[in-house]
Amino acid sequence: MLSTNILNDLSQNNTVETSAEKLKTYEVRNPLVRSGRTPQCAIKPKDVPGLQKLIRKAKEEKFGLVPVSSGGPHTKGGIACSAEHAVVDLVGWNKIPWVNRRNRVCFVEPGVTYGELNNFLKGHGMTLPTPLAPRNAKSVLASTVDREPHIWPRMQWDLQDPVACTEFIYGTGELFRSGAAGGPGTLEEQRRSKGAQKMPMGPGQTDFQRILIGAQGSMGIMTWISLRTELLPSVERPLLVAGDQLARIIEYVYEVQRPWLGEQTFILNRLAAAMLMTCGNPGSFDRVRDSLPEYICMQNIAGFERLPAERLEYQYEELKNMAGGNGLKLIDSVGEIEAPALLKAAQSPSGPRDWRHVIKGHCLSVFFLSLLNNSEKYIAVVRESAGSFNISAGQIGIYIQPVIQNHACHMEFMVPFNPDDGREVENMKNFEADVTERLIKARAFFSRPYGKAAELVFKNNPGNTDLIRVIKGLFDPENILNPGKFYL
Repeated sequence: MLSTNILNDLSQNNTVETSAEKLKTYEVRNPLVRSGRTPQCAIKPKDVPGLQKLIRKAKEEKFGLVPVSSGGPHTKGGIACSAEHAVVDLVGWNKIPWVNRRNRVCFVEPGVTYGELNNFLKGHGMTLPTPLAPRNAKSVLASTVDREPHIWPRMQWDLQDPVACTEFIYGTGELFRSGAAGGPGTLEEQRRSKGAQKMPMGPGQTDFQRILIGAQGSMGIMTWISLRTELLPSVERPLLVAGDQLARIIEYVYEVQRPWLGEQTFILNRLAAAMLMTCGNPGSFDRVRDSLPEYICMQNIAGFERLPAERLEYQYEELKNMAGGNGLKLIDSVGEIEAPALLKAAQSPSGPRDWRHVIKGHCLSVFFLSLLNNSEKYIAVVRESAGSFNISAGQIGIYIQPVIQNHACHMEFMVPFNPDDGREVENMKNFEADVTERLIKARAFFSRPYGKAAELVFKNNPGNTDLIRVIKGLFDPENILNPGKFYL
């Protein structure tokens, strides 16, 4: 328990929130997640030196710190902490200190959201690849550092893209800059010599930021990241490919992605597409869902600065031939969904809540990485498990997202549920446990483990867990950063 003396000391250089009502906003609102303890206080440091001082104080007094950069409601469980702790609230750190169009790069602080960043970048003729309809208060830093997939796979060369360089503070209070930002010289001196802090590797042959990426605040606290941005399209034409046979759509996507054609692309089943399109108007959900075929693939094509119309024309002809070769057609709309509206919904913030939660109040999401041509196998695994818990195939939303130029894919299964119905919640907990075990046996790769997956993947790989424990001891020797995360 933090003593009054410690709280008074922290209040001298930081804004400290202790009211019970405010602290509840940092709790994880998910009945399926072990939510941990309510934080003892929320600390808002003014600047980087103040954050360093706070971390050193926590190390000295041995109390936990959990960094938070997204506004609520929090539902995944990344900030859930079972130990006594204080929240480090960085939501107010929302500056975009530097942008460079020539090198297509920008810097963001932890509290910058997707809406804020893309509105800012638009004035510079650029954009940032976004995840599928992030909620309004979602931090760009939190999302990208968690390797949340974005919908523009052609613009991804590595799973950590678009993250380039980072600045972070170890659990010892030491400041570190990764990649090209590590030096030599200050950031300003590097820029004067035409450096742009885009190379993530370094200093030297090290790649320290990979240790923090995906660590959910347990290895260090980031104060900014640089991001690889892309040119804003001059013209674009969103199109759809739809049908009841997923295998044909998968073959089409492979054919398109191999020569790097097209831009934004993803696959939704009818339930997921209706959830996304009606999150602002849930009353129309049934009508939209019932109008759709089983699967819909978004396929955007675009032209940029050089010969945009010609680029659009030849890509359309290429994609039309590829679709026809797989028994499909490029169409502008299907049922109640028009292609431009689907693309806009996918690229825009979904609102104050996650779009997955709007229909019934909450949603179980089970997601992992695999290969696109394994999709049907995993759909069968999930449906078999769901049948054991009286969950029909029509109650399961499916989102398939090619990543790293379709060298892999993110698969997500969504089951909306009522969080106020105790029996439904209990059934969903049992289903999550069963389906996660089945998927692991089927070789699904949970690279971003939450919920039951976080428990099972570390339990099933003790050698890897021991290695992470060693790394944690180097970066955070007193175990003050999100203590207990990943069972460390």
